Amino acid sequence: MTRNGLTKAAASSLIMATSMVGCTGAAVQGGPSLTAVKPGQAPSFAAAAEKALAARKFAVALPAAEAAVEAEPNNGAYRTLLGRAYLANGRFASAEAAFRDAMTLGNADSRTVVSLSLIRVAMGDSAGARRLLANEADRIPAVDYGLAVAMAGDADEGVRILSEAIHAPSATAQTRQNLAYAYALAGHWREARIMAEQDVDPKVAAARVLGWAGLAQPGAEPQRVAALLGVTPRADDSGMPVRLALSPVAPVMAEAAPAPVIAPAMTEPVQTAVVDDAPVIEPVGEPAPAIAVATPRQVRAAPAMIQPVPVPASGTPIAVAPPVAAPSPRRAPAQAQYKRTAFITPAAGLSDSASAWVVQLGAYDSVAIAREKWDGISRRNSLIAGMSAINSSVTVDGRLYYRLAVGGFADRSGADGLCRAIRAQGSNCFVRQGDASAKTQRWAAAKGTVKRNSQLAMR
Repeated sequence: MTRNGLTKAAASSLIMATSMVGCTGAAVQGGPSLTAVKPGQAPSFAAAAEKALAARKFAVALPAAEAAVEAEPNNGAYRTLLGRAYLANGRFASAEAAFRDAMTLGNADSRTVVSLSLIRVAMGDSAGARRLLANEADRIPAVDYGLAVAMAGDADEGVRILSEAIHAPSATAQTRQNLAYAYALAGHWREARIMAEQDVDPKVAAARVLGWAGLAQPGAEPQRVAALLGVTPRADDSGMPVRLALSPVAPVMAEAAPAPVIAPAMTEPVQTAVVDDAPVIEPVGEPAPAIAVATPRQVRAAPAMIQPVPVPASGTPIAVAPPVAAPSPRRAPAQAQYKRTAFITPAAGLSDSASAWVVQLGAYDSVAIAREKWDGISRRNSLIAGMSAINSSVTVDGRLYYRLAVGGFADRSGADGLCRAIRAQGSNCFVRQGDASAKTQRWAAAKGTVKRNSQLAMR
């Protein structure tokens, strides 16, 4: 089987979009000169790199992508573009650094995450690739996540995810072929052939599975990734040039406001007065990596009123209490506070049939990770912010997983409608049947959230 044939047979739609097949040195017409790099030229360099990648002129795309990053080193999108150019040229070590820098700068889209995970697999760090995928699971479509997990050494988990993904309304032949490849990586050859036959001739499917067998052996991870991406790894890659290394930006510390000046005690008759409030410094929170920290704002508490002291009609002098010094400025806790999640019991009257269909949002190794992901997903997505999450535990091949979903639908059409709406907002999901045998706990986001500075970066 040819390398290109394998790539077409089992490659995620995400990776296929990078068009990483072949390499030529033809020039890019209309691109800017690479002899001098100026910040204002970064968009032109990036456009030239994209054009060269689309035309499969990878040798030309690389210097243009490097020039774009050199012009704007803190642009995460340009770092991702540079990683794609390095990967197309077989420079895995350089690509790993570029994608890692892109994520540090906040550009953690699904293409960046999956590409970085595959590079780590090729470089012998399959465990690190699995951790990366687990941490970013809510950003990645199921068809890509399942294949990437299988490539990272957890083929059974890839099979589990893709087995559910093929039932989603958005499932395509690509989804089924990814499942076939995951079956092959798990050693389930009969299932791999049956699934591959869903879209191709049985003889073609048999030849395809035979070609996968050589890549499913332990220790063949680098060859497996290279075949999937359609590139030839270069042994002479010494890493990304030093001039393109990401330099961290020193965080800017907030200055405390000066202590208020206390006026001397007055000898005149006591008047109604307003006491100046002591300044309260808002929590600073954690600075975003390699990005200047947003400036905290100062908030003043509502002024407290002092009631007037009545003066006796006889004119008898009254004793005046000595002035009380205003409290010194205090700092609120610096740690960030997020929307709190609480366990609740199932709503009364909710039948098992009402939860026959659920919309799955992710699957994680621990309940703690599932709770954290629910907090982030419900905070970003208004459609599910007011819903209860279903966290079902299920054991597959002796390993315990925690699946995060939302349920309570009368039929599949209701679940399909919500999943389509969630995808339209940029999140990922798929519809599956609920597991009646799984132990289920329900979570809900608290009605209120703890106030925090809106300018601070979210973790």
